[in-house]
Amino acid sequence: MSDQVKIAIFGAGAIGSAVYDLLRDRTTYSVTVADMRDYKDLHPKAIAEEHYQQIDTRHPGTNNNMLKMFIADKTLVINALPYTENVVIYSACLEHNIPYFDFSEDAELNDFIHNIDLNKPLPFTMPHCGLAPGMSTVIANHLMHDMEKVDYIKIRVGSLSQDSTNKLKYHLMWSPDGLINEYSGDCEIVRNGSYYKVPTLTGYEELMIDGNTYEAFNTSGGLGSFAKTISNSHPYERFENVDLNYKTIRYKGHHNLIDFLMNDLRIPKNELIDIIKRGVSTTRRDLVIIYVVVGGWDENGNHKERCYKKFFYPIRENGRYYTAIELTTASGLLTMVELFLKGKLKPKGYYKQEDVSLNDAIETTFGSMFIMK
Repeated sequence: MSDQVKIAIFGAGAIGSAVYDLLRDRTTYSVTVADMRDYKDLHPKAIAEEHYQQIDTRHPGTNNNMLKMFIADKTLVINALPYTENVVIYSACLEHNIPYFDFSEDAELNDFIHNIDLNKPLPFTMPHCGLAPGMSTVIANHLMHDMEKVDYIKIRVGSLSQDSTNKLKYHLMWSPDGLINEYSGDCEIVRNGSYYKVPTLTGYEELMIDGNTYEAFNTSGGLGSFAKTISNSHPYERFENVDLNYKTIRYKGHHNLIDFLMNDLRIPKNELIDIIKRGVSTTRRDLVIIYVVVGGWDENGNHKERCYKKFFYPIRENGRYYTAIELTTASGLLTMVELFLKGKLKPKGYYKQEDVSLNDAIETTFGSMFIMK
């Protein structure tokens, strides 16, 4: 079947090209990439020219026929474009009944799906893939699978430079726009069984992992649909008093400065992005930490706590260097693609990360990296 699978990737940036290379290296699927840029403006050798098509999704009316023709014969679509393009890409998939995956953290696509009126099932639809939301949600759901009553779910994920030489204790591994967006707006949490939104950069805590002290605090988008799923769960008694939150891990000292810039000085978002671009250097020597802790009671009334902890580092494979954040994010989504193609996920409709079995996920080619040894 593999030679019949045709995958379309929208977006030729760091994550989109990582998805492309992983698929080309580890599968025999046909893979093509679309992006708004002219081919000569891409990173050299990022995508083979014969696998590339220029489509500007920012002007869907003008390029609508080109977009539809590009996806019409595809087995599935992976959207690695900025969240602003999600509805455009998904609408084309909806019209042609093409399965859809994306990395989004925002709720705009969920709102769009909720408000459309269809007399047929949705195509397979899976947003919020990747790392957080994504595999961190799958891991958290697994840790509590046999608990009669869940007390707390703490999801902590960090994308860090291996070394830090500035007072911010941070170097850029990905878009500064995405970084500041993560620090803006509200965060979804569950407190004492009820759904709430709280400001970003709140909920500061220190945590120790393998003898090293880090800090963590609330940031937006890390839970996907998980908070609403938990707060609306049945039977209600299992999560009646649960606390659920997602926090980003950083080296100590980062929060104090970023909070000063954003909340004390109130530097406008666009200005702060420009400051970060000018003043914070980039690195490809990064690491990713996933740290998930779940506590609750078993059927005998005993309180137990389970923990998942793993550090991920860059790798070189077939001459291609993957940063830790590229590898974990791309592999998180490709785990879901692999499960879908193997028939482990239902073929139609909206699918949540928390509906995926971790045992199934780690048996895949791409998901095996998340096994905790």
